[in-house]
Amino acid sequence: ACVMNRLAASLLLFAVAITPVLTAPPASADSVPPAEDLRLYDIAAAASADRIRDDIRTLVNFGTRHSLSETQSDTRGVGAARRWIRSEFESISAACGGCLEIHVIGDTVSDVERIPDPHEIVSVIAIQRDRLDPNRMVMMSGDIDSRISDPMNSVDDSPGANDNASGMAAGHCRLWLAGCRRVLCGAF
Repeated sequence: ACVMNRLAASLLLFAVAITPVLTAPPASADSVPPAEDLRLYDIAAAASADRIRDDIRTLVNFGTRHSLSETQSDTRGVGAARRWIRSEFESISAACGGCLEIHVIGDTVSDVERIPDPHEIVSVIAIQRDRLDPNRMVMMSGDIDSRISDPMNSVDDSPGANDNASGMAAGHCRLWLAGCRRVLCGAF
């Protein structure tokens, strides 16, 4: 519990640190720094330690998220975790009127030290483009895989609650929900 509380506190600080990047106007040679943007306080307040903790628990409950783990199950392995993250992004997009592009990108990797047989490695990415300048965007993704000490063991539980992989994935999803739903989807 202590590790999860520290992780939640770190993610709340991350929310405050990243929000100016999310709301900054396009840079130009004659632009001046923006005035204080009160929406940033809404974003920071919306990041809930309880929701972050719930997301971490959801990721932990997949048992293992090893890159070579189960991909067909709806409840276990990296495939189930990827589908959950995609469904989170889809919910966010629905709440903001389809403001996100969601991409599932995969490639077959083989003949490397930790991937002895061909295996598809997949990333789930959400992109929100600026309404006025589509070349400005916010991209969300996360490193969700986990493993135990034996890097080749893709079967045994490796919940990853205290590593940065699950923490960043949970934090990205929750921050995206909090910021996008409450503030950015209406303004970005």
